[in-house]
Amino acid sequence: MSKDKLTIGQLSQETDVTIRTLRYYDKVGLLTPSDYKEGGHRLYGKDELLRLQQIQSLKFIGFSLKDISGMLEDTRWMDQDDLKQTINVKRKELKVQLEDIQQTIDQLDHMQTVIEDQWHVDLRVFCFMINAIIWEEKHLNKHENLQKFYHHSRRERANLDLRYFNLFTRIKHLVSLNTSPSSTQAQACVEKLETLTHETMAGATDKDIKQINEQNLVNEYNVLHPLTNEEQKFLEYAMYYYYSDTTKF
Repeated sequence: MSKDKLTIGQLSQETDVTIRTLRYYDKVGLLTPSDYKEGGHRLYGKDELLRLQQIQSLKFIGFSLKDISGMLEDTRWMDQDDLKQTINVKRKELKVQLEDIQQTIDQLDHMQTVIEDQWHVDLRVFCFMINAIIWEEKHLNKHENLQKFYHHSRRERANLDLRYFNLFTRIKHLVSLNTSPSSTQAQACVEKLETLTHETMAGATDKDIKQINEQNLVNEYNVLHPLTNEEQKFLEYAMYYYYSDTTKF
């Protein structure tokens, strides 16, 4: 074997292109070995290394493998406008990815703030809050009515989510202690929930709320809930006792 020849493994190490990808390039005729050693193992020379670097360069700026194959076979020259167009498309794609990454970082910062003072985090509540954030990002711009509920600043929203998180965790704790739904502690939870709901919906009219409930937008695809069936029943009974106490109204 010539010293100038590289095995597929060596070529992979030299170029950071996986062996699987190199085999695929060979299969589709994009990059074929210059020689084979005993046992049929592929060998690549300087020309193949040069071609692979060209492939990776053109792939980096957004050309498809089909386009690259034609470009490398047919010509050494390209029209400047074609290159500019491809570069601009790639730039836009990367900017979108950058925005998505920054959005994810903001969401992670948000959740870190929510759980900052929690020694133990209930996984069900945590996943519910995360899923709510993901859902909002996907659907908020599609439904004008929903925007009435999400007008809070980032700081206000973090504060609301922190209080919701603490409230759900508190309800779970009361249920684990077999606390009565009519107890002072349970009634305090309902009162906090009432306050949070009012603050969350501030800015939305009764008509907005009715339309959202009729369209069932929030619950259409979200099956996650922060409370178990037992905990939900506890909250429902607590709310029953809360609203049955006429001294509150």
